[in-house]
Amino acid sequence: MQQNTEITEAEVEKIWFSSVARLKIRENFSVPVVKSIFDRLPYPSSKGGLEKAFIEFCDNDSLVEGFIKIREYDHTFAFINYVREDGMIRRYYPDFMVKVEDTIYLVETKAQKDESNYNVRSKKRSALKWCEKINTLKPEERMGCEWVYCLVSDDLFYRMKDGNADIADILEYAAIKKDASTAENLIELAEGL
Repeated sequence: MQQNTEITEAEVEKIWFSSVARLKIRENFSVPVVKSIFDRLPYPSSKGGLEKAFIEFCDNDSLVEGFIKIREYDHTFAFINYVREDGMIRRYYPDFMVKVEDTIYLVETKAQKDESNYNVRSKKRSALKWCEKINTLKPEERMGCEWVYCLVSDDLFYRMKDGNADIADILEYAAIKKDASTAENLIELAEGL
C-alpha cells in the first residue's frame, strides 16, 4: 500500500555536467560548438536532422548563454522518471538544456507526428512536474533561474526559424505551462470516458 510522505525541505545533490570529462561521440555525427562545455555535441545518426539543426541554431543565437545535449549514457544523473504506457516506470532523458537570460529550458525535440504518443505525453507531464518542483527551491539552488519544459516539434522549429524567430521566441512558444498541462489532463480524462 502506498503511503503519503510530507517533505518539508529538499536535499539538493549537485552533479555538474562538467563532471563528465569527455563525450564518446562519432565526429561525423557531431557539430562543433562554442556555447557548450564540450567542443562538439552529438546528434543521432538516424533521423537526427532536427537535433543537428537545433544545436547549430542554439550555438549561433546571441541570446543563448550556454546549452548542452543530454546523453543518457554519459549523463546518467540527468533523468526524470515517467510511467510508460505499459505501466512500467522508466527514465526519461530530455534532449537539451538551454540557458537564456534567467531561464533554463529543458527541451525535447520531437517529430510533429509523435507529439500525441502516450509515452511522449507522459514524459511531458513528468517533466512539467519536475520543473515545478525545481522552481520551488531557493534561487541559489536552481542557478537563480526559472526552469521551463519545452516540447519543440520539427514543424514548429523550422516554421519559426524560417520566420526569423530567435531561440527565446521558439522556446517560449513551445513552453509547457501548468495551465496547459491541466487543460490537457482534462481533455485526456474526457477522452477516456
